[in-house]
Amino acid sequence: MKDFCEALLSVRVSTDVEDVYKRAIETENYPNGLREHWNGVYAYVDIMQESNKESTLMIQLLSHNPSSLKQVVEWYERVGCESLRVDYKEE
Repeated sequence: MKDFCEALLSVRVSTDVEDVYKRAIETENYPNGLREHWNGVYAYVDIMQESNKESTLMIQLLSHNPSSLKQVVEWYERVGCESLRVDYKEE
């Protein structure tokens, strides 16, 4: 859909905490989530099990606001995520 900006990130985590990461990422990027003021970015996390000890989280981000999405992507990159695809529309 042309009205949305999108990003796809990945990060490897221990299988012991994969569900906790999924819930935390999705909750903090939700209108009634962990933040006092929502950032305007929705998140969905898919868990891809790599081994008995490690999984890859595929983090899909979606927003109408390119600057908010860019800020969130940059934060995730700083904490160890890899950007696989970003699509920011022109402001």
